[in-house]
Amino acid sequence: MEHEIDAGRVHHHWDNRLEPTLRIASGDVVNFDLAMAARGQIHEGATFAETSFDFDTLYNLLGPVFVEGAQPGDTLRVDILSLEPGEWGWTCVLAGFGLLPDDFPESFVRSWDLRGRTHALLEPGVRIPIAPFLGTMGTHPDEPVTAPAFPPHKGGGNIDTRHLLAGSTLWLPVWCEGALFSCGDPHAAQGDGEVCVSAIECDMRARLRFTTEKRSISTPRFQTPAPLTLLAEGTGHQGTMGLDADLMNGARTAVRATIDWLVSDHGLSREDAYVLCSLVGDLKIMEIVDAGVWNVGFTVPLSVLGTGR
Repeated sequence: MEHEIDAGRVHHHWDNRLEPTLRIASGDVVNFDLAMAARGQIHEGATFAETSFDFDTLYNLLGPVFVEGAQPGDTLRVDILSLEPGEWGWTCVLAGFGLLPDDFPESFVRSWDLRGRTHALLEPGVRIPIAPFLGTMGTHPDEPVTAPAFPPHKGGGNIDTRHLLAGSTLWLPVWCEGALFSCGDPHAAQGDGEVCVSAIECDMRARLRFTTEKRSISTPRFQTPAPLTLLAEGTGHQGTMGLDADLMNGARTAVRATIDWLVSDHGLSREDAYVLCSLVGDLKIMEIVDAGVWNVGFTVPLSVLGTGR
């Protein structure tokens, strides 16, 4: 059976006392009209001074969806059937947040026109492929009874996994009767790491199928229909290495070096380079077995720059 969830029954945090918005059977499909993060707090073309971000109501989650027969210890299979982003989106840097808060002490925001459906344009020649996914998908973690929308938790939640495109499958541990699934935080594009603190935040029409599996898993799992290098679009990558005894410091070194390269070789402003890193760049642990110095890599697909170098 196919259902339409009530898009007006939004919640902003995890709470297993909420009355389920929808009750479904295992195997049913649900359609979600999801509001972008900060809907009503930002408008297309806004400057940061014109926004009114409220972290308590930033994420607009739909659910909980109660899956009949799902019990603690089961697994909820979520098949991502289709994802359709809205007409525009936004990305921001927030002072004090992100991977490089000391490098970017001033907040700023930019809007993206998504009406072309395939790419968002940063500047002429710099095109970001639209690859929609939901930043938040999860079952209620049982304890605590209430929890903020982020960070992620043992039921998933704000997992920000860009590989969960249409055609992918996500498996989530069930901790409460009915699974109590909620989702939101739609993204039109994001790199692995979301380093500047946000992706392309947008509205989304999502179609998901839910199936209860009578087995237990220890942590969320996923499967993709295509290679994880989808954003490369057949071209190569530019990579940097952060060699450090601390993984976070290594990540910062690698991203800083990529920003330097985008500025010096491709003429981007430092702010646009940081945003581009968040939207298309991928952090990778390339080596973690050496004697106390680890290699954290950061790669950018050359296709977004319209170049092979």
